[in-house]
Amino acid sequence: MSRPEAVLTAATFASRLKALHAGPRIAVALSGGADSLSLLVLCAQWAAKSKSRFVIAYTVDHGLRKEAAAEARACGRMAKTLGVSHRVLRWKGEKPASGIQAAARDARYALLAEACRRDKIDDLLTAHHLDDQAETFLMRLARGSGVDGLAAMASERPLEHGVRLLRPLLDVPRENLRAIVARAGLSAIEDPSNDNPRFDRVKARRLMSELAALGLTRERLADTATNMARARSALQAATDELFDVAHRHPGGFIHIDVAPLLAAPDEIALRVLAHILRAVGGTSYAPRFDALTAIHAALASGALAKARTLNGCRLVVARGRLLVTREASAAFKAAPVLLQTRDAVLWDGRFSVSLTGGKLPKSGSAPEVRALGAEGLKFAHAVGCAEPDWPKSVLPTLPALWAGERLLAVPHLAFQAADTGLTARFVYRGHFTSL
Repeated sequence: MSRPEAVLTAATFASRLKALHAGPRIAVALSGGADSLSLLVLCAQWAAKSKSRFVIAYTVDHGLRKEAAAEARACGRMAKTLGVSHRVLRWKGEKPASGIQAAARDARYALLAEACRRDKIDDLLTAHHLDDQAETFLMRLARGSGVDGLAAMASERPLEHGVRLLRPLLDVPRENLRAIVARAGLSAIEDPSNDNPRFDRVKARRLMSELAALGLTRERLADTATNMARARSALQAATDELFDVAHRHPGGFIHIDVAPLLAAPDEIALRVLAHILRAVGGTSYAPRFDALTAIHAALASGALAKARTLNGCRLVVARGRLLVTREASAAFKAAPVLLQTRDAVLWDGRFSVSLTGGKLPKSGSAPEVRALGAEGLKFAHAVGCAEPDWPKSVLPTLPALWAGERLLAVPHLAFQAADTGLTARFVYRGHFTSL
């Protein structure tokens, strides 16, 4: 890993953005801490060099701490001081009782990506730095992570709506960023959780000085993470090649011949199975490794002749093919999505849905997307809808457009209510997103 400049200037930061092919309109994820504030300072300096450049800061208020609203307002004042536009994004609705940190992270990136889409911004910047890389490596090592978990955070990765997440500071030490804030005469928000020893990241941070004495410096750990990322890329290339032989159907299911799966090295086969389960299950993350290996073992032994479920998917082998479909109960539990604009929305993590033609109903009576279900399928049959030659279990899990209990459209069955003038378009994404 190349070492960073001793002092990050507007010019050297601009060269970093140029290397990442950042566009003239960028957004910054601003928590108000020293890391994100230093990034905002650099971005403000970058924007000041050209009238064609635009920066906006987004602060996400998760609504999980009573101080969050005041901190969000403070972020707005910081952005104003730097001459940067600012907007608070709020995570609304009920919060999960467990897995709150993971849910908050997913919600944060979803809110940020949607804000970028709305503001016509392609690049979202975060302030992840060298210490973050080293600490993340240590935490994942403690959890027994494999190659993927130990790989370094990438300098760029895709988010929803075509937005790119950019991390231009991954090789910069934390103290360099704090120096930028000090030179700007600003005061960052101090989050008390950053010193709470209950959190794994704080424990890892406190270990760093002891590990450095053994030669395990943050630079060495980050270099190791980079080496693991290189290994991951090689594995990914082999995985992509095998995944490409899978048949991804527009109805949201996938099948693949068993023979090439069993002929592949176990690591590659497990990765392909994980990708299939993510694509059909509409999830961002792979299932638990022990559950995944159990499916692989069942595939090798022939036990998958009897269907199993995992990750919201149903898996069964017939006539030499592994068929993976959406589990009906999981599709029925997928949250309905209101269509209040003509912008495409995502339903069940699988289908991109949009409307054309006609007039959208007034607010309060917008159509929504939810699973077709048994009753919807019965109605579709009654009006003579065409039924594709797909597994019967797939049909109730198809996305449908509803107005209350009235079925408006099921594009996969060529059904469209004539009196609405609206045309629904449902497109199965059928892919996985690398993290």
